[in-house]
Amino acid sequence: MTKKQTPEQWFLDQLAAYAHRQPSAERTPQCRDDSFLQAYAANPDRFALSDPEVAHVSSCNYCMPRLLQFRATRSAAGSLQMKLAGAAALSAALLLVGFLIGTSWRQQRRADQQPPQSADLQPTASLTERTLDLTDYGTYRGAGEEPTKPPLILPRALLHINLILPRFSEAGMYSILVATDRGGKNRLACASGQAVLTNDHTAVAFLMDLRNVKPGDYLLLTELNGQDDFYSYPLKVQ
Repeated sequence: MTKKQTPEQWFLDQLAAYAHRQPSAERTPQCRDDSFLQAYAANPDRFALSDPEVAHVSSCNYCMPRLLQFRATRSAAGSLQMKLAGAAALSAALLLVGFLIGTSWRQQRRADQQPPQSADLQPTASLTERTLDLTDYGTYRGAGEEPTKPPLILPRALLHINLILPRFSEAGMYSILVATDRGGKNRLACASGQAVLTNDHTAVAFLMDLRNVKPGDYLLLTELNGQDDFYSYPLKVQ
């Protein structure tokens, strides 16, 4: 008889599948070493969800595949029946909450309040793939004059987004927000990801939940960690 899959295990399987399908990013100075990843894979309940190291691992295209590899190695070496039943559900919950906290912990220092964003992922939910190409949008900050560009379009869904950044964008860890203002104070959704330079463009992949965002016109904001200023692009949610 096939064992019924829990919501936590379903999300973990989805996250692992996407991590394995994405090209592994290069290691950055902020990446955690193997001893930390092995310890986290072995005992995730020993680490606080607010720990910046846990937040980094859950949103890094280098650390996340390494963590999943260590978890798979431990599973193969031990008794699958005894060790995975509790650890899989706990790890899935920690990874999910850690991902959401990790994507927003830095912006929360500047926000007056954080709008609620649902993290209730049911087994019937599915990820919607979208690619946004900012190649010809240029880079504009603040409230200065900008050439008129057609808005980017995103559906109200749980999304896996591949964002192609404007020409000459740097690689590194980016924060991505959907907000009503250019300063990012009135944000509706947020994420982070490691941008990688491949061929002639720089791109970053990330998960974002827009299911609770009302249809309308917003701004997509991007920020390279350390720059402390957002680039803004028109966005329509429908």
